[in-house]
Parts: sequence; C-alpha cells; structure tokens
Amino acid sequence: MKLEELVFVTSNLGKLREAEAVLGVRLDHRALDLPEIQSLDLEEIVSNKAAIAFERIKRPVLVEDTSLELVGLGGFPGPLVRWLLTSVGADGICKICKTFGDANAVVRCIACASDGNKDILGVGVVEGRITLCPRGTFGFGWDSAFMPNLPKSHPSHGCTYAEIEDKEKNQISHRKKAFDALRANF
Repeated sequence: MKLEELVFVTSNLGKLREAEAVLGVRLDHRALDLPEIQSLDLEEIVSNKAAIAFERIKRPVLVEDTSLELVGLGGFPGPLVRWLLTSVGADGICKICKTFGDANAVVRCIACASDGNKDILGVGVVEGRITLCPRGTFGFGWDSAFMPNLPKSHPSHGCTYAEIEDKEKNQISHRKKAFDALRANF
C-alpha cells in the first residue's frame, strides 16, 4: 500500500485539500455515505469506517474521524460531536462549557489507511479551550468555538481555528498531526 494509491473517502473538500497539502500527494477521493457505528472509541469508529469503505470500492482507502472532548463533560461528546453540533451548533458548545465552568477541550483525530488486510493509523491531538462565543469565518463545524493552546509568541495565539486561514491552520491542526503520523507509519 502506498500513499498515492489511497482513495480518501470524504465528502468534505476542505478535508481533501488539507490531506493533500499535508501528505504531499494528490489523492483520488469518493464521497460515500458510510454508516458510522456509535461509540466513544475513536479508533474503533475509524477502523470500522475503513473496512466498510474498502469493501465498497475494493481499493486502498483513507478515512479519518475527529473527536472534540470537552473536559468539563468527562470527554463527551468525543466522536459523537457531529450530533451535538447538529443539535446545538457551535454556539451551544460554547454555552455548555460556560455552564459546566470548564472550557478545556482536547481535539483528537485518527487517520486510517486500509487495504482490507492491514490498517495503518496516525493520531493527532491538540489541546485547547472552547471560547465564550463562536469567532471567525474560516473552517467548518466547531472551528469557530475551538481555540488551540499555542505559545504566546505564535502569530495565531488566542485565535480560534475559524480565525486562522487554512494555510496556517494546516500547520497546527489535529488533522495535520494525524496525517503526519500516518505518513511516518507507512
């Protein structure tokens, strides 16, 4: 299995661009509607998605999934963040953290390449905080609510992901770290 042979299974063109930029290869991609098991175990979710994607297209695949773990909620919603975002939006995530009095959050991404027999994983983790209210216009999902912990000397210190242009975000994001780790494991 080689990086350039992978079919990235995503309907999000922003994720595709980020993967190609980080991995340094042009990827074929498919927008498949994959069933996603409901679990708090991110690795179990990505491995399952990879197996289903490989079964459908019969080629080596790349999938990824991300969790947003709110410390004040014991790590919830984790990989179930899509459902929380659908129900309350980024503003609701901010309000939840304000209510629980703990704005600390961990973003975890796992990228999985699979050829149907072997999975290669890459994990990326970024710690940060949920802001009092959403800020910024870049990105997608909960990017406007998450502010990564960056050194004070960093030009994006104090900014949410949505306040950082893609090129800069791609240098510090959880997804970049996961794709870097994946590439190192090939």
